[in-house]
Amino acid sequence: MLGWTLIAAGGVVILYCLASTAAVGMVPFTNLLCAGGAVLLLLGILEHRFGETPLAVKLKKVLLPLAAAGLAVFLVLEGLIIAGAAKQDREPADYLLVLGAGLRGDEMSLTLQNRMDTALAYESGETIVVSGGQGHNELIPEAEAMGDYLVEQGIPESRIIREERSTSTMENLLYSKELIEKDSGKPITELRIRIVSSDFHAFRIRMLAKRAGYGEIGCCGAETPAWTVPSSYIREAAALVKSFFLDR
Repeated sequence: MLGWTLIAAGGVVILYCLASTAAVGMVPFTNLLCAGGAVLLLLGILEHRFGETPLAVKLKKVLLPLAAAGLAVFLVLEGLIIAGAAKQDREPADYLLVLGAGLRGDEMSLTLQNRMDTALAYESGETIVVSGGQGHNELIPEAEAMGDYLVEQGIPESRIIREERSTSTMENLLYSKELIEKDSGKPITELRIRIVSSDFHAFRIRMLAKRAGYGEIGCCGAETPAWTVPSSYIREAAALVKSFFLDR
């Protein structure tokens, strides 16, 4: 039974990765997820072949409880992520902060496009801070593409602040904080900041914003493209653990 369960799970993961790549193109985490599916498939085959040997039985007595505990932790994290995604704050703020999400050359990814369109749909005259540096496979900083898109959509340049140094969510928040405080002449704790990112990102943003010294914040999550929902939410659980321990 365990062997067939592992084989089925591995097969589902691999099929999802193939279908997702065909639908929206290669997403970096998809490779890792596909590798995880292959590991599950291999473990299932090994369980069928060697599962009843004395060594395998001893190993399973140790590994299965650990796997169950890991699954329980993962489900708790996913619950927090989903609950965070459900909270949408669309009240006006002093500044609207939009976090970057990668470019393909100099073109916005679908995820970033969704974030920008969400910001445009719910902005109410705030100064808009676009945050994102230049990755190794990007031709320009993300903030440059984001700011140019806002201008194309009718937002005046005077309402746009471009933060072009950050390479992580924590850096998005810290570097944008510097620019907001310089622009406003006030400490960030005296301002209301509404942050736009992807829906799955909201819980971690709230956690990191408090750590970065922000005062009153709200999050408005852009809808995640359907085909990338599983990989995005799984990846976010790992990112949440990493951020909790390492992002300072």
